[in-house]
Amino acid sequence: MKKMDLRIEKAIMDKELYAQFYPSEKFVYGDSYTSIPNDLQLYVQQYDGGQGEVEVIAEFTNHLVIKDENVDDQTHDIIKVSLRKEANKWVVYSIEDLKTEIMK
Repeated sequence: MKKMDLRIEKAIMDKELYAQFYPSEKFVYGDSYTSIPNDLQLYVQQYDGGQGEVEVIAEFTNHLVIKDENVDDQTHDIIKVSLRKEANKWVVYSIEDLKTEIMK
């Protein structure tokens, strides 16, 4: 994610999770960092319309480049995203890495 718009993340994450992922307003890697997810597939748990919480499994490949550290990796990632309904909108309250595998 290059040059992230923090307003979007703030709107979809609860305060604790946002503070964990964005502890400061300045991105430490500046323009030397890019993370581009591709081939995204989402798997949503069965939702009957009345639940207050739901989990989503996201599977994707990611191209990560950190120029200042000579990093250029392709990874296969699987994450679990947990959401809860707050005031008629879904808010992310947890993101858990299930698998990250470097592809060569």
